[in-house]
Amino acid sequence: MVNNKEENFKTLIPKIDIVFQSLFSKNHLEITKAFAEVLLEEKIESIKINEDKELIRNKPTDKLGILDLELDINDNEKVDVEIQLLKRDNFIERILYYVTRLYSNQAKIGEDYAKIKRVVLVAIIDFDIEQLKDIDSMESKWKLIETKNRTKILTDLIEINIINLKKALKEYKKDKTNQKAQWMLVLDNPDSREVKEIMKENKDIKKCVITVKEMSEDEKMQRLAFLRQKAIMDEKAIRRAGYKDGIKQGAIEIAKKLIEEGKDVKYISDLTGIDEEELNEIIIKK
Repeated sequence: MVNNKEENFKTLIPKIDIVFQSLFSKNHLEITKAFAEVLLEEKIESIKINEDKELIRNKPTDKLGILDLELDINDNEKVDVEIQLLKRDNFIERILYYVTRLYSNQAKIGEDYAKIKRVVLVAIIDFDIEQLKDIDSMESKWKLIETKNRTKILTDLIEINIINLKKALKEYKKDKTNQKAQWMLVLDNPDSREVKEIMKENKDIKKCVITVKEMSEDEKMQRLAFLRQKAIMDEKAIRRAGYKDGIKQGAIEIAKKLIEEGKDVKYISDLTGIDEEELNEIIIKK
């Protein structure tokens, strides 16, 4: 007999940020802990998930950052896991901003700097970065290092790990016991043949996939995930149009279509990069 739930609900894709944030949360602490242990390659005795994802702003003019997953690990380490599907020109600057703010926000006036915890930022991306084009492996790790001999690390207090989802399958085929590659394949597509193979041996991943499928039965989550995925696809379309016909003109054409669909001006502005005043002028002309 066919399960109607399986017919009616498409499995959510965990790399969509809204799904990622819901999956790795206080509601699924054991899954989050297992995921974090593999990412950090360390045993976790205690884990705290910070669900206030907003980076502290010291003054109103400071840039606001929203984190995908912030963790306190073993009471001595702060971890930020970011998932990014869209290639942006300022990606490196963005992750530097996040990691330095996480580090500096720990320092309170009059407190001992020795109390500052180690900060690790894990950036999971679904695109290639020009600066890393010569790196064949799925993951690269970055620290403050002396540049002449490149043997001395100044401090272990700040680390950035960049993981490329596009290279996960190749990494897995090279070594099927690579748990980091296994988790990346789950994020990319929990219904894939490889993930079904992995679930036979990896109990944590099996539990994760079962949880994702349970989440997939939530119509509200399905709708939110669909809207988020559509927004990502819309932005990719804008970028393709921009590169082909001129970034500005392409963005304007997409904006016009979104206006016709009745989309909110702020949404269109965020998506196209066209300021709201100019969009209002376009609306008046129409």
